[in-house]
Amino acid sequence: MDAGDWIALAAVALSAGAAGVSIHQAKSATASAAHARVQAEAAREANELARQQMAREEQLEQRAAAEADAAAFREAEKVELEFSGNGGGVVVSITNNGLYPITEVELLDVRADQDGPWVSWKVNPNIARGQLIRVKQSVLDPRRDMAVATWLLDDAGEQVRQMPQRCEALVRFRDHGGQWWHVTAGEHPPARVDPPTA
Repeated sequence: MDAGDWIALAAVALSAGAAGVSIHQAKSATASAAHARVQAEAAREANELARQQMAREEQLEQRAAAEADAAAFREAEKVELEFSGNGGGVVVSITNNGLYPITEVELLDVRADQDGPWVSWKVNPNIARGQLIRVKQSVLDPRRDMAVATWLLDDAGEQVRQMPQRCEALVRFRDHGGQWWHVTAGEHPPARVDPPTA
């Protein structure tokens, strides 16, 4: 063997070594790619589980909010109005039949619920003092009521002594959760309202 053969043999050995290194690197790259695919799939599964968990939590929060909303509405329905009186004087009784106190209770309007001479109202001026002339009460506890003596007036602002067959009133209050409501007598459901501005 001469020097050229030795050089050729060395070149073949180097090529075989380089090929072995390349094969090893290719196998390592394939294994790394497979490992990366497994990690990516695991990450996708973890993301999907997290998304499902967040969706469940959001549904639970929405359900809890809806249940709280419905409970507040049921409590507001328990605020009832009744009317009594004669000779043009109407006493409006506001009763809290709920489980919780209500606050900032205010009689906003009283009117006849039929056609006739009645166009407005005012607190009965013949009652000088006491509970019957207060249109506002800061707290109305459960199973308690407040009453306001009023007059129904004609378009000249004079008391109409004739009583209507039906009356209507509008009351605003805040429930124990801070929500403001309007309630009326009869079949009208309570209505959520914005807080008063003044």
